[in-house]
Amino acid sequence: MNYSLIPDFLAISGLVIVFGSLLRHSRQTRLRSWLIGWIMILVHIFAQIVNSALADGRAADAADAVSVSMLLFTATTFIWAGNDRRLAGSRDLFMMLLATLPEAAFFSCQSFNVDADAPYLALTALGLISTIWVFRGRRTGTDSSQRLGRVIGVTIVYGVQAILVLRGSIDVATTWMLFAYYLAAAFFFLRGAPRATIGVVFTTVCFVAWAAVFPVSDLLDAFLPSVQLEREIWNLPKFLVATGMIFTLLEENMGKAEHLSMHDALTGLPNRRMFVLQLEAALLHAREVGSQIGVLVLDLNGFKSVNDNYGHAVGDELLCCVAQRLSSILRGGDTLARMGGDEFAAILPNLPDRSTGEKIARKLAASLDSDLELKAHRLVTRLSVGLALYPDDGKDELSLFALADRRMYEDKSSARTVAAGD
Repeated sequence: MNYSLIPDFLAISGLVIVFGSLLRHSRQTRLRSWLIGWIMILVHIFAQIVNSALADGRAADAADAVSVSMLLFTATTFIWAGNDRRLAGSRDLFMMLLATLPEAAFFSCQSFNVDADAPYLALTALGLISTIWVFRGRRTGTDSSQRLGRVIGVTIVYGVQAILVLRGSIDVATTWMLFAYYLAAAFFFLRGAPRATIGVVFTTVCFVAWAAVFPVSDLLDAFLPSVQLEREIWNLPKFLVATGMIFTLLEENMGKAEHLSMHDALTGLPNRRMFVLQLEAALLHAREVGSQIGVLVLDLNGFKSVNDNYGHAVGDELLCCVAQRLSSILRGGDTLARMGGDEFAAILPNLPDRSTGEKIARKLAASLDSDLELKAHRLVTRLSVGLALYPDDGKDELSLFALADRRMYEDKSSARTVAAGD
């Protein structure tokens, strides 16, 4: 029995516990796939332990087949985890693992020392067909050109495998497929990430190193048999991948926390804190280049009655609808923020003159002149707007916002007067 495998088994068991704990706090499909993959690695190591404890024979061959197949299924699971997470589901992962069975059968034939080429060629053809069937499916979240690219890539990979089989290099074919699968896992990990952070790049590189372990170890055995590297060196990329995955999750959670601290949870707009920072930056730039900035304060009229009469669900939907309408009117470089309740604010940088700011303010107010239909209710709401201009109306953010807020209330008061007169 190879006792050197015990530390690996314990280390991977710890990783499984860590990923299981993370999954309890985040129900991500991707994280669930990662956990399944590391459980498969655990089975892979256990099968190696069993194989080392058995004498040569069918039982040992079966343990070896399980061990190498788990490596294949792990790579497949990691590949699927890199697909569109909105579309990936447990059933879809099962279908992809099912499509990998011909390749697992190929590895098993190699473990049982099957000599004839015909089974290997048949399994290669079947593996090509099943893998193309998976990657051509629309539930992979790709367009037609991407699916075509994947089909071409899969065809090349299995074409190389067929050539190796015809040359009688079954061991090399197995190594080639493991290399290709883990290289694909690196590609899909990078492609599936929202952005290329340090953690994502680090994990991708470690996946490439993991893929390289298979051909490099075979090359050393063939050309430098006297060079014997410790198991820890070959296992290092595997553990670095796990570390990178955890680091990637940490980066994403920190990014989400930072985003939530700067944005309104309901509308997704910048919140008051973000608005202040943006206004400070805009004023600093305006002082440097001598440009003008408009500050708008906007408030919904009658929002409280909407909440009272129709409930907060309708009120929340109204706020989201208003946010979308206002955002569609503002220019590309403008900033719209929700300050709280039914109050919004906007920053209009690089205004050529006051009339341009007033024109934008009128367009924003007019965007709510028509009634809104939300949740089968027809809502009548209007917008009061106040505008202050830098540098004419104030030199700093406090004075500008205070004046815009006062002018907004003046606009609201005049609207009430007109309504009372009608």
